[in-house]
Amino acid sequence: MIVSQEPFDRLCDEIEDTGLAAFDTEFVSESYYQPKLCLVQLATPLGAYLVDPLTVPDLSRWWDLMIDDHTTIIVHGGREEIRFCQRYAGEMPRRLIDVQVAEGLLSRGYPLAYKNIVNKVMGVAVGSHETRSDWERRPLAPKQLEYAVEDVKFLPEIWNRQSQTLDKLERLDWAFAEFERLIENIRLEKDREGWRKLPGVLRFSAREQAVARALHEWRDRVAEEQDRPPRVMFRDDMLVDLVKRMPKSVQDMNLTRGMQRRDYQSYAEEIIRVIQDAATSAPSEWPQSFMNRANPPLDDVLAKLLSLALANRCAEMNLSMSLVGTMADIDELVRWHVFDKQQGELPKLMSGWRADVCGDLLTDLLDGHVSLRVSNPRSDAPLRFDRRS
Repeated sequence: MIVSQEPFDRLCDEIEDTGLAAFDTEFVSESYYQPKLCLVQLATPLGAYLVDPLTVPDLSRWWDLMIDDHTTIIVHGGREEIRFCQRYAGEMPRRLIDVQVAEGLLSRGYPLAYKNIVNKVMGVAVGSHETRSDWERRPLAPKQLEYAVEDVKFLPEIWNRQSQTLDKLERLDWAFAEFERLIENIRLEKDREGWRKLPGVLRFSAREQAVARALHEWRDRVAEEQDRPPRVMFRDDMLVDLVKRMPKSVQDMNLTRGMQRRDYQSYAEEIIRVIQDAATSAPSEWPQSFMNRANPPLDDVLAKLLSLALANRCAEMNLSMSLVGTMADIDELVRWHVFDKQQGELPKLMSGWRADVCGDLLTDLLDGHVSLRVSNPRSDAPLRFDRRS
């Protein structure tokens, strides 16, 4: 394992020369505001390496490689690796390959676990018993080190084989488009308002949403100061209950079961101040209500019908439906095509390679241009779609 700066810099030289590296991380997220990076795993055509970020003082050379225009980075389910890059490099990776995404374009199992992809593509069995390991503790055990190496060493060859198959199927461009979508979705996370994910927030009034937003922002600020996970520092259900009760005093607040905890009491006066400031703010400062408009009764029926059609098409093409489109994506298509009269931004299922896979089928079905019937009940794709004359 690399534990000092000089061998790490030499490894970065090797990666820069080869222009390719597989990348994985082990981290601890249960105790910190942001996940703490505890181990970096890298692999090149010359071998696999473990880097200890707790002893190597400067990893900036690696983050610079991740964001250059020449180095291809291969990951599996690499959302956290992208976030680490964003945090430490201040930018998103430029040439990232995710073999989990790629496999979703070659089979129906997305998202496949790493051990399953290794077995499927390489015919090799790897262990998965260290996922709950304490990666912060030192020294790491031999079985942890073995697991960490296995987690990265097969990635270059997996992508080599996947890319050849994708190319033969004329899906390689689809894969690169999905890698870019993955990166962009993570980039946009910082622009999303976290309070809107609180349970039950859709049913709140605009005033209650203002209080929910204020409490959520307060919790996030204090959690960052204390380097603690926000939901550990102050639970979601407690926050939501305070929004509903909107207490005006600490005595009122303590009527909420569970608020008597010593750490909660230390914030009590501050919490009341946050609630009252938000509750008495001008309505013009409240969040814009985002209650979903009621969809016509046929909306759910249409979405379920299209879901069957999409599942059948994915089975025909050996694609993972969960990668192609979710029920939310189908709902979006129905609203856009039927109720919004095809105005506004194209829905996901009508964009890029997805439009070629299923766009015409789904819109033709909505327009009544095709009918469906059961063709072969024993088939993975039992439905047949016939164009109406």
